[in-house]
Amino acid sequence: MSTAGVIMYVRFVTPLIHPASRVETGFFRASWYLYRNGCPNWIQSELEDQFDWFNHHLPSPGRVGRHFKRRNSIWGVCWFNPDAREAISRARYCAWLIEEGGLPVRSITSSRQREVLWRDAHQIVAKPTADLPKAFV
Repeated sequence: MSTAGVIMYVRFVTPLIHPASRVETGFFRASWYLYRNGCPNWIQSELEDQFDWFNHHLPSPGRVGRHFKRRNSIWGVCWFNPDAREAISRARYCAWLIEEGGLPVRSITSSRQREVLWRDAHQIVAKPTADLPKAFV
């Protein structure tokens, strides 16, 4: 995941656009699509098991946005640190499950995270920028 010392963060996205951040929605938030539109019970069960693992092993980001009195809020997007191998492996499995349920999911990578709103050992929340990679055009 890193080339010549450059950290490549990874994110799993869908073609759905998040209303606050205005970028491709990540797989956690997009999983509602499957519940709303129906998918096989085995997919829902597997996703619940995986999401339970994430809830037990990854902290919920303490900050996903910045809010101001006189201008629009900034909403961050979550990226996995490349060293979070187990989390990324499970995210890939979740992406496959979501695709099996009918919603495309792609991975994108980026080394350019200018404004980090929150971080821990496994993930960062960063302000989306105009040059944010897009999986679905």
